[in-house]
Amino acid sequence: MEKGGIDMKILVVDDEEMTVVALAKKLRDKDYEVVTSMDGVEALKIIADENIDLIISDVMMPCISGFTLLTMLKNFYFSKIPLILMSGYKDKRIEGISHSLGAHTFISKPIDYKELYKKIKDLGHK
Repeated sequence: MEKGGIDMKILVVDDEEMTVVALAKKLRDKDYEVVTSMDGVEALKIIADENIDLIISDVMMPCISGFTLLTMLKNFYFSKIPLILMSGYKDKRIEGISHSLGAHTFISKPIDYKELYKKIKDLGHK
């Protein structure tokens, strides 16, 4: 099985603890360094304080949604950090909005990890 890269730090943002724990474990198993956040406000603090290479964020969260987080990143100096949005809602409009706001890609929940690893690799991160 192909391994990821320890030199890549991924921020996982989701208000569902089970999703955060599971996704972080799967990414760590691929040798990615993972930082987690349960909300968008905390995520912004982490992004300001740490060198994050990729963000994987849920769309629907309290306080700051994934859409708002993406918009804030694109409007400020963090625009170079790729962001993958994810959602458990089976609505094609959510995926369309994600792309129109500038998300690098979109994944549906439950997460297909083979698809996620491919999307991370396609972003240029082994």
